[in-house]
Amino acid sequence: MQKTILKSAAVVALTLAAAPAFAVGYEPLTSSGSTVLLSCAGTESNPNPTRNECRVFGNLPTGRFAGTLAGRQGLWRLVRSNVGQPLIANGTRIGTLDDRVWQRNNSNEYVFGMRVSVENRLWTPPSGVCTDTTPAYFEINDMFRNGFAAITGLDIAYRQGTAEEGAWLVGRTAQGLNQYAGSPDGLSPARNNDLVDFRTDVNFEDPDGTSVFNSSYMMVAATLPNGVSDNPSTGAVRIYQGGEEGQCLFSVTASGYTPR
Repeated sequence: MQKTILKSAAVVALTLAAAPAFAVGYEPLTSSGSTVLLSCAGTESNPNPTRNECRVFGNLPTGRFAGTLAGRQGLWRLVRSNVGQPLIANGTRIGTLDDRVWQRNNSNEYVFGMRVSVENRLWTPPSGVCTDTTPAYFEINDMFRNGFAAITGLDIAYRQGTAEEGAWLVGRTAQGLNQYAGSPDGLSPARNNDLVDFRTDVNFEDPDGTSVFNSSYMMVAATLPNGVSDNPSTGAVRIYQGGEEGQCLFSVTASGYTPR
């Protein structure tokens, strides 16, 4: 009998060792203090050793019926959707934005989710703003969404598909890559609680050789007493090229849903 128990324990141990490391899941963002950014995947030069930090797996309801939502408890339904919104950089469509909002069981719990996809199209950086005006692929280094100034408790996660770039760093700030002291690895840009920034790296043809065309769904969970805007708000989303390989620092704005 003892041999049987030991054998069973060994089988369990081997099974656990072979099992994939599942997501830590949603993580809270700070709204005060000097450390602003949360290390999810980390950075290319300083990756987070904790596997799948901030990452969730599972379903994202897209129809009118309620279902499970990746990383959250209960049943959720899609209540707002604006997909395929063009992203325009100096007159050129460089990709699209999908923006969705889910609500739990008719409660005041909501999750905002946004995702970008870039296209095989060169844009020309504008003279007077950018030193180098050579046509190039737009690189997305940060994805910002605003409207959270009055909300103190925010949880974030990213839901990554099979070929989508995750979230490196996440925090409540308006400063992206190369816009603050200590970037790219530093965790303390200027705090701005109105915004949530997701650091990523999406480029159709990335100079660093790791081209990823789509971002993950970048998710913000919040309790909202007054719900969500009926229509997308102009400029609620900002897509930022931060010059990781020396490109011009440039932002593209888009519409997005916000808390009421």
